[in-house]
Amino acid sequence: MEAQLFLQKSIREKLDELREKNNQFSLRAFARILKVSPASLSEFLNGKRVLSPKMLKKLAENLCLPPEDVDVLNQKIARDKKTIDDPTKRNKRAIQLKNDQYYLVADWHYYSILCLAEIEGFKEDYQWIAERLNTTTKKAKEAIERLLRLNLLTYDEKGKLILSLENELVTSEDIPNTSLKKRHSENFEAARESLYNDDVLDRDFSFATLAIDPEKLPEAKKMIRKFQDELFDFLESGEKTEVYEICMQMFPRTNLKKDKNYENFQ
Repeated sequence: MEAQLFLQKSIREKLDELREKNNQFSLRAFARILKVSPASLSEFLNGKRVLSPKMLKKLAENLCLPPEDVDVLNQKIARDKKTIDDPTKRNKRAIQLKNDQYYLVADWHYYSILCLAEIEGFKEDYQWIAERLNTTTKKAKEAIERLLRLNLLTYDEKGKLILSLENELVTSEDIPNTSLKKRHSENFEAARESLYNDDVLDRDFSFATLAIDPEKLPEAKKMIRKFQDELFDFLESGEKTEVYEICMQMFPRTNLKKDKNYENFQ
């Protein structure tokens, strides 16, 4: 069936991508990311298991597929059911905007280029941008074109590419969950590479393991947001010459779901 084959291909491509970065990355580890059992994932990839449309959509969400791929998957699911809608009735502009907004949040290149545009000497040169951000010219070109469509970059009266200050960075309500998961995942990988490749004077990694009162988490989050605002204002007030990613994390090491058998003895 078309939907099954399409998702198998998408999963294999993502697995190959992860293994390129880490040749020790296992199918078991990937199954944990997709929230399925390793056996089920292996059977699906080998064509020995047929998944329901609901399960296909769940895997697509956990895989953080971009909107256009989700759209294709939904069409193939509908085609498999022989109830597909007439594609000519679709609003192509709305679909393009949805895709652009997804990538703006999900892919680190976009905010990095917007920040790079604030630096003195910024050039509309894909090779220059690629070298500054340690990426490819193809990625740089793709991002610039998308940022222009979103009106986040524009041209001044001299034809110079500049930030468009009239537009706020917003996304559709149904976009952020999947796109943010993908972005956080990319940030974790980038942080790992920085830990091993960047000088300690050029980065900052810190952590603390604490016994805490979980009821204080809402107030703790407010304190973090306040600190972030103050920190960002401080960092952006000087001469801008580099683009940095700043990630802050807080998560429980203890299981928030108490063991029911333990509770029975209390």
